Amino acid sequence: MKTVELKLYKFDELSKEVKEKVIEKNRDINVCDDWHEFILEDWINEEIPSKGFEATKIYYSGFWSQGDGAMFEYDGIAYELLNEFVDTILIGNEPLSPMRKQWILNNVSVSAWGKHRGLYNHEGCCSHSIYWEVNNGDLHYSATFYQWLVSFADDFEWFLREKYNSICQDLYRSLEESYDYLTEERQIVETLYGQDYDYTEDGNIY
Repeated sequence: MKTVELKLYKFDELSKEVKEKVIEKNRDINVCDDWHEFILEDWINEEIPSKGFEATKIYYSGFWSQGDGAMFEYDGIAYELLNEFVDTILIGNEPLSPMRKQWILNNVSVSAWGKHRGLYNHEGCCSHSIYWEVNNGDLHYSATFYQWLVSFADDFEWFLREKYNSICQDLYRSLEESYDYLTEERQIVETLYGQDYDYTEDGNIY
């Protein structure tokens, strides 16, 4: 049996060169587990619902490959999205009058849901089902009025898809910014100090 004496060091006792080696070796120390969970939880419970979508699941991949991105599945949309859409409608260069806006709000129902498709996880990987339904509402029914209401269906679908895409891009940006922050050298060093590891002379954690 041999007894070997091994000299150990704290991080701040290492040479500059060895510190750099330790930092590089532990570049993923802050992102090796479920670092993203609190971000996804906030988005699925707060951020996405506040923008009108009833999110059920988030998918993402990152951050350097083709096809990287973020998307979410949803099981419904809020009525407020119809209000928001109506405010964007222009006839020529003029917005709808308050009366015409109310005609749409009183006589149209909207619904939508979206599911993940394909192998990637960006905003283009959502299969949307979007419905614009004209009701026989509080105005006297006429074919002209019905066709006028139906004429906005395609614009609403475009509006909803664009809003969805924007949310996905914001979600991905939030994840990427958090990842970049957690992998900054300053954050890595702070974690290494906090773990109070002992190191061998060549920078291996003992």
